[in-house]
Amino acid sequence: MPFKRTRTGCFTCRGDGYKCDEQKPICARCTRLGKECKGYGVRLKWQEPVNPESRNTPKETKAKETKQRKPPAARSKARQTQHGQHVKPIEPTGVVLPVPRAVGSKLAPRHAYLLDHWSTTLASVITMAPTARNPFHAHVTPIICHSPALQSAVCFMAACHLGTLKADASLLNIGTYYQTNAIASLRQSIATETPIVSLATILILQITDRLFTTSSGVNHLEGAKVMIKRAGPKALDCELGRFLLSLCCHHDAVISVSRREAPIIGLGADVGPTEGMEPMRGLKVLWATIGQISRMCGQDGATCDREGVAIIHTLQGLDRFASRQGDVGHTIHAYKEATYIYLHRVWHEVGSPHPKALKHARDCLSHLFQVPVSSPLCASHVWPLWTAACETIDHSLRDQVRERIKVMFEVRHLPSLQRLQADIEHVWRVKDEELKLTGVDRADCIRVILANRQREADLV
Repeated sequence: MPFKRTRTGCFTCRGDGYKCDEQKPICARCTRLGKECKGYGVRLKWQEPVNPESRNTPKETKAKETKQRKPPAARSKARQTQHGQHVKPIEPTGVVLPVPRAVGSKLAPRHAYLLDHWSTTLASVITMAPTARNPFHAHVTPIICHSPALQSAVCFMAACHLGTLKADASLLNIGTYYQTNAIASLRQSIATETPIVSLATILILQITDRLFTTSSGVNHLEGAKVMIKRAGPKALDCELGRFLLSLCCHHDAVISVSRREAPIIGLGADVGPTEGMEPMRGLKVLWATIGQISRMCGQDGATCDREGVAIIHTLQGLDRFASRQGDVGHTIHAYKEATYIYLHRVWHEVGSPHPKALKHARDCLSHLFQVPVSSPLCASHVWPLWTAACETIDHSLRDQVRERIKVMFEVRHLPSLQRLQADIEHVWRVKDEELKLTGVDRADCIRVILANRQREADLV
């Protein structure tokens, strides 16, 4: 029997035309059929700002005239439903949340509770700044109450994290409500709100998608690219702007790896130090280098050779001048070793059991294991940990990787870490089988996940 189409089921069931039971985070139908559950919420498609001079093309004029000939009732209905812009999200009911500890009295209790979690816990979980001055608190928290879209985006992230901490599906439902609210508010305010505030909202949505595997299907980095262009260099030349650009640089680099494509934004090294931390300048250079390697995918041999030689010189210079002391030094050198692994995979299609690949993997893991899991810098360790772990064939090192990810999850409670562990285990099985059958490992860990899991690896 055909079902009435709804807007609340997961994107997979909606695309297949079947009723969804709407279990969170993965529906029962997708689990039963072994399909990727693409999540819930609202899809947002980004496009470049429209040139005012090209607004009234003949096609658009005809469409406008057709719309004007509609009866008033039909026009009213179209305004209410187009893109879901004016459809009010259905607020979850029956969920009682604790009273917050320290928030303003003007906020609704649910808002206050979720923002309190952001202030007291979550902002410290997602930062990589090893300093007393948390850049999320310094730059993002002060503008939350001035933007309904940003406030809903932060509440969305907080509800997802609390849902994981408490293993409470009702909090995940609340998160979906705030996600829908954030996107609807962003649509309404994006033309009038300061672009830098809209950029902050987009990046909070991007981080939430990646850390909590909400699979919204939205390419938030495309939206960030539009906002960066709209804001212009002058507006972004401030502490908040430089902080947001450093976040863009990080996400753009590691997502280019997970897609084996050129970076979307392509900021390169033209941004300030990571999260405003001068000692982390080397990490900014490495993110730009990672993006440069991603651009090599699919290029001709001569271009790859030219780019590869230049990248080797950059890494050798970093090796000579970057300190190996402290958490920052170990993090930078772990990234450097992982970048060598990525370069040789893309450039020469070489990985383990090649001696160079194994050495880079050992050195990378050695640097990572010297940084305490409690350090905020561990928030940036996912990509080098993934890259080195996938190449190692040493069983004792693999056990240390398993333990490391387990403890990282116990400290941060981010679902992306659980999926990271599952993906690494899957890559190990594929690589071990290929080595056993052929004696050669040509399996690219990223392509293994793209081909067998039908999604990107979680590297943020």
